[in-house]
Amino acid sequence: MPDALRQFKADFFQALAHPTRIAIIEQLRDGELSAGTLIDRLKLEQANASQHLAVLVGKRAAPLSRRPETTPGRAGRSRP
Repeated sequence: MPDALRQFKADFFQALAHPTRIAIIEQLRDGELSAGTLIDRLKLEQANASQHLAVLVGKRAAPLSRRPETTPGRAGRSRP
């Protein structure tokens, strides 16, 4: 197995190494949700949610799509 693939897998599993991030991924399994929806559903503080989403996106465990200014960023599966 190439070292790059091993590193990707290690990063991915590191992103899932917190119960809140697993809960976020569970919420996103059926499609993208706004950050506000995730915060409401999981009863998270905004700063805490932002940190966890940053880890998931940074480790490529969840994509992040940005919408026009009137719509907040959304996390979840990418759509064409």
